[in-house]
Amino acid sequence: MREALIDGVPVFFAEGPGPLTSGLVFGVGRRDESFVRSGITHLVEHLAMRALGRRTIDCNASVDLTTTEFTASGPADQVVAFLRSACLALADLPTDGLAVEVDVLRAEGGQAAPAAVGTLLGEVYGMAGVGLASAREPALGSLTAGDVRAWTRTWFTRQNAALWLAGPVVEGLALPLADGVPPVRAEQYRTGVRTPGWQVLPVEGRVSLGAEVPVRPGMGAAIELLRQRVEEELRHRRGVAYAVEADRLPVDAAARFAVVTSDVRPGHEDLAAHVLWRELQRLADDGPTAGELEHERATITGHLDDPRAALDEARACAQARVTGIPMLTSEEVRREADELTPGQVRDCAALLRDGAVLGLPELPAAEPAGLPRLPEWSPAAVAGRVFDARRRGGMPTGARLYVGPDGASVVLGLEERVTVRWADAVGLVRRRPADHLLLGRDGFSLSLAATDWRDGHEALAMVLAAVPAELQVADDEADERGQVLVVRAPAHRVREAIGLSRHDATIIYDGEWTAIAPDPAVPLAVRRADLAPVLGRGSTALVLHRTHADLGYVLLRGGVEAGRHRWGVGSGDPQLLAEATGRPEHHVAYLHGVVGTPDEIAAHAVQALGLPVEVPALLAGEQVPGEHVPALGTVGGARAMVQGRYDPPPGARWTLPWWQSLTQTRPRWFRVLHAGLAAVCAVALWVVLTVDLGLHDRLQHTVVGLPLVGVLYSVWQVRPPTRVTPDSPSYPVDTVQR
Repeated sequence: MREALIDGVPVFFAEGPGPLTSGLVFGVGRRDESFVRSGITHLVEHLAMRALGRRTIDCNASVDLTTTEFTASGPADQVVAFLRSACLALADLPTDGLAVEVDVLRAEGGQAAPAAVGTLLGEVYGMAGVGLASAREPALGSLTAGDVRAWTRTWFTRQNAALWLAGPVVEGLALPLADGVPPVRAEQYRTGVRTPGWQVLPVEGRVSLGAEVPVRPGMGAAIELLRQRVEEELRHRRGVAYAVEADRLPVDAAARFAVVTSDVRPGHEDLAAHVLWRELQRLADDGPTAGELEHERATITGHLDDPRAALDEARACAQARVTGIPMLTSEEVRREADELTPGQVRDCAALLRDGAVLGLPELPAAEPAGLPRLPEWSPAAVAGRVFDARRRGGMPTGARLYVGPDGASVVLGLEERVTVRWADAVGLVRRRPADHLLLGRDGFSLSLAATDWRDGHEALAMVLAAVPAELQVADDEADERGQVLVVRAPAHRVREAIGLSRHDATIIYDGEWTAIAPDPAVPLAVRRADLAPVLGRGSTALVLHRTHADLGYVLLRGGVEAGRHRWGVGSGDPQLLAEATGRPEHHVAYLHGVVGTPDEIAAHAVQALGLPVEVPALLAGEQVPGEHVPALGTVGGARAMVQGRYDPPPGARWTLPWWQSLTQTRPRWFRVLHAGLAAVCAVALWVVLTVDLGLHDRLQHTVVGLPLVGVLYSVWQVRPPTRVTPDSPSYPVDTVQR
């Protein structure tokens, strides 16, 4: 194997027959990310491959725990062109397809390791470094073009790259990567969990064992012999498993993570766990047989004698150069195999046993002999303000939440507690309004929903203030970007509905429609529930939703879905929308048939339905100026309503119901009528207060409240309609057109 330097990038070349096979390796993987930015390396890889377009050769890219690799195999000139194009794309990463690739990653699931391996890594390394393989990518949608470009400039440079080649001699190779500085990696965090032990790890139908082990001769043989013994017992003797797999994952220069995992038929999980643990103990106590050792030597030698082994060595050299994790050359591996002894394998098996974490998919009927369960709870709770569980919340009776200067704890019992300290927090993920998940570096997490605790909103406010803003993200599953609620009602009606609710809003209106600007703190379901009771059963609203690819709407009548349409994907009934909006059906049918980009279709919808012209910008996530409407709650909103703050402005051209027209104009006979009604209600109130009607207390209060409301409302309607004028500075005036 030869080594060279091309454009400042080390190249490892194993000469051989064609086709030419290559791999451009960068020393960045899942271990280098943070929890809240999980998936950013994978996103860079997708954007770069998107820029390369379709190729006629076999090419791909991948991200694992420690590296990112772009591979290609085929004619030399096409491989050279692929590598050059990949370098150019990474040197100036195009981000125009960012939204599409984010959705692709969400569909892909984003795992840097199989689920069984990832959960074991999380037990040993928590939510940091290689332990991030245990966590999903929570907030890909929050990553911006600036984020991925900055990440590319840091990690995808010639100082963090190496190339391996296998095949015929190649000419004209260029690697025009951007310059950078060698990256500095944080030391791998470890949870310090006491081993050996077992734990329930929720990976259905699989039993696994993992351990951090040092780099020493015989370790690979010990892991492989354990795999063979377990496979012989579970598959060939008992027939309860199909495949037993083993691997050693790099952690840092001195340590590897060894894992042996097996699928298992339902109902045989306990058996598989006992077999796995028993065979490891036997190997650690007795060592291998002479036949096993000879078979292992022959297997290693046979692999090294295969001409294809040169490719593996070239690739290993490139990976070692960019990760800083040493590798063994073919000659060193051959020498270790020749010198392998039973004592080396036995000692390595003992190290594997002492560091073992045995993962089961469910609680076993009997614990594996001599193997305790790993701790399920945090060792201690923090001191701070105490919040008791609400009676109808989601926490068990007697639970308490502590929020203090050092962190937060949920205490369920004397020994049952979960603690996340602020210094160890890796993320605060908003799943719903007033519902967050706080995650700690040690792998423990707290579910913090304000509705679970008395004064829960104050507790959540304390947590939000304590966790740095850069660690606070919105869960992709709760992301409602690209959705806008538009109500076919004048602004004064929408103001009234918002005023009676508990959530402020920004509105944009044009006289017929009122759009509510998206607010990440208030989901659309909550906003719809706030508006529907006030706007009434006959109200019409549209929920417009835009993605990078298409546009659609959901038609709401009285807050209930009445129809939907998605341009280019699913056809809706134009008659429903025409009846709800008062438009000719053929106009709506033409609108449903429009073909174009989401922006073009949104512009057509604005024109055809008379929506506010700002709606396309709102759908695109742009900030649009509007009127801020404060939420006053039931009492405050009712007071504002009685005071006339939500009355339509004089001269408004929106057709009002006749009773609302009378409340606005208040002719003389209308005020005289209300004066009489106020007197009648006052007499009724005096009667229920002075006469014992034999009613229960709750019913008595209701009976008292009805005439009291009647008095207040009727007295207010007696006033002349001149208190509020179109010139009042505190009153926004509706207009039909801007």
